[in-house]
Amino acid sequence: MKKILAILIALLAALAVQTVAFADGEVTEMEPTTTVSEDDETTKTLNAQNKDDQGLTYTLNNDGTATVSGCDRTVTSIKIPSNVESNGQTYTVTSIGDYAFWNCSGLTSVDIPDGVTSIGDYAFCHCSGLTSVDIPDSVTSIGNYSFYLCTGLTSVTFEGADPPEFGLNAFDYCNKLQTISLSADMTQAQRDSWTSALELAGLNNNPHEFTGNLISEPTPTPDPTP
Repeated sequence: MKKILAILIALLAALAVQTVAFADGEVTEMEPTTTVSEDDETTKTLNAQNKDDQGLTYTLNNDGTATVSGCDRTVTSIKIPSNVESNGQTYTVTSIGDYAFWNCSGLTSVDIPDGVTSIGDYAFCHCSGLTSVDIPDSVTSIGNYSFYLCTGLTSVTFEGADPPEFGLNAFDYCNKLQTISLSADMTQAQRDSWTSALELAGLNNNPHEFTGNLISEPTPTPDPTP
């Protein structure tokens, strides 16, 4: 009986002790493994001031969407989340508001998630440290002066097959802008529409390249009516 009791005590003690590994003859405690889910990377929890841990501030809308409305002026590298959470409710980030990053001269990179549909007026105005930006295909409008005076900007990539609606002087005075990449597969008609849109946006003097494939126009469905 005493022998059985001793075995049970030993088993309980083994369960209570953390796993160890032997390295060079020494016993080292192993750190527990933490798995980060995809949700952890795409959802940010907001504090009482509706600010996330990067220093971004949000406006939470009644329709379950959220707008990036401001930031700490000291931000340098930002990854805008697809969702934010406040008081147990999840909001989808769909827009970057007017003046959201205005005059953030230290901002060098920004990751805009697919799902953002609009970039507001003056959103990135005077972000002189920003060197490149990718605009996802979900973006349908880019506001007035949104990238105005981004004097360090050298490249812009548009991922959509159809151009967004450009506001007034959206990329004006981006004097170092060298390359505009249009990365989606497009028909010739879509390429022509981009050329016209870039001209309206004041970007027609900047070299642009179509890096996606040229695809055929869809074949119209025959009318079955005799």
